Amino acid sequence: MSHKDFEEDSAELEGAELPEPTFKTEPAVPEAEKGEKIGGFAFFLSLSMLMPTGLLLVAACLTGIRPIDYQALAIFAGACLFGLLLGHSAIRGHISVLIHESKHAIVSNLVGNKRKGMQIDERSGHFTYSYTKRTAHFNFIIALAPYILPVFTFVGTIASLALFRHDHTLAVLLVGLCYGTDTILNVRDISPIQTDITSVRGGYGMGIAYIFAWNLVIFAVLLTWVFNGSEGLLDLLKLTTEAFMRFYSLLSPSAAPE
Repeated sequence: MSHKDFEEDSAELEGAELPEPTFKTEPAVPEAEKGEKIGGFAFFLSLSMLMPTGLLLVAACLTGIRPIDYQALAIFAGACLFGLLLGHSAIRGHISVLIHESKHAIVSNLVGNKRKGMQIDERSGHFTYSYTKRTAHFNFIIALAPYILPVFTFVGTIASLALFRHDHTLAVLLVGLCYGTDTILNVRDISPIQTDITSVRGGYGMGIAYIFAWNLVIFAVLLTWVFNGSEGLLDLLKLTTEAFMRFYSLLSPSAAPE
């Protein structure tokens, strides 16, 4: 995964009005040839599952909202807004690039790839790794990791479970703050010049669809927790499991009970 300065490829982008990201990215597949796309069956299968799942979960959360839930929603929204502003103003330069590259590294290491190096500059950087045939189908999620991985939210959730297990309001404040920070970091560098995104099969539009779907599912899960706490997450897990079982039975009539 390499990042280069904004000036590169300027001839191709001359005259185009594009949003300016914090830095420009290059594909997260060091061995790939120029122009080669990443993502195949696993990419499209996960997208086809994530998008409807996220939409259904958000719809279920909003249709079941109670008057008492509006207070928790207001607290969560306010904390998210503060997190957005804090992340946008405080996380810049080397820190922003470090977080971006570290997300590539986290996913790459989790799937078993070999780390080869990382370089961090103020407006550019790169993470390189080697992969095998067994892990090649994870390349698309490694490339898109900086736009979908909620590292601050994960840390905030762990901290809230440890510190505010019996105070849901403070837990919502902390997680909302972290989620707002993650959100601004995940979307700030989205741009048609980011080849993290354009390198996936289907191009920029398909990459954006995957980023949206993944973040939609994360938002739905958090919203369920904000409204109903840990019990809500258990109910959500049960609902999702039952839905997938029904879907599987429809696709496989022989698996359905007689």
